[in-house]
Amino acid sequence: MIIKYRKEPVKILGYEALLKRLPPNHLKRAAVKNSLNSARAGYGGEERLDRAMEYFDPPYSHQIIQDFSLPAPYKIQVDTVVLTQSGVFLLEVKNITGKLQFKQNPSVLHSILSDGKIKSYKSPITQMNETSMRLRMFLKQLGCPLPVTSMIVISYPSQIVEDAPATAHVLSVGEVNYYLSEMTQANPVLSIEELDSLGQQFLSAHQDYEPFPLAPKFQIDLSDIEPGVFCPRCLLGKMTKTTLAWECETCRLISRNAHVHALDEWFMLMKPTISTAECCEFIGLKSLDAAKHFLLKNGCQPIGSRRYRQYVRKPVIK
Repeated sequence: MIIKYRKEPVKILGYEALLKRLPPNHLKRAAVKNSLNSARAGYGGEERLDRAMEYFDPPYSHQIIQDFSLPAPYKIQVDTVVLTQSGVFLLEVKNITGKLQFKQNPSVLHSILSDGKIKSYKSPITQMNETSMRLRMFLKQLGCPLPVTSMIVISYPSQIVEDAPATAHVLSVGEVNYYLSEMTQANPVLSIEELDSLGQQFLSAHQDYEPFPLAPKFQIDLSDIEPGVFCPRCLLGKMTKTTLAWECETCRLISRNAHVHALDEWFMLMKPTISTAECCEFIGLKSLDAAKHFLLKNGCQPIGSRRYRQYVRKPVIK
């Protein structure tokens, strides 16, 4: 049973917004584009696993959590978690171009491209060993003695894998259902009721991964980012404020709330705070009072004294 479904990663929207607002010749465009392509590929691989696991029907009770994250002190991100009465299984999907070679001493993953170039990545085995250790700490804090097993899932048959250690669980998407279904579930540690409770504890502890703001992470000067309200239909056209709405200079779309998307992009790209002056400059509002009203209306709350007042997004209450 799936108790949490996957959503498109918000970082994809962030990368798209950053590319839209960077000059065509900006030095960091290639890095942002690579990150966008990687995020899209990763999400595509995760969706492929999700579709395969729609047919997952093992002979034991289970709960599935897609895209599970824990904040500090654990700092865990897992593509898919399978909870059972006898153990916890962590599935991490890899969708990396090229022939994949697992290297040891030190552990690293090499991707050999068709032109012979080699890209190096942190070993997913090392990554999952660390994640498993942290999840055991979380389970210990919950008073739950379940063992943890991690698996690396290769999303497409065209990905060739070489030299995977015999001790590692490296599976193709097509193998996952059978492999998990055949796992022995003798002597359950938890009752059905305790398994249900554990699933709810995982959901309560989950916090969506926060990748923003992006500009500082790419070391992009905030002054390099194009301000303004962009058209949600043609994407590249800038919009101007009319009496009651916003109108695209390119495709003539009229929208009453396009400037709300611009506010979203401020928090994605720039800073976790915004002042009324910054709001006027970035979005194109005419007065500080208009900016204050706009921010309060759209989920922001003031912090700081009157002279140094900033606005932050209100936390989402689960």
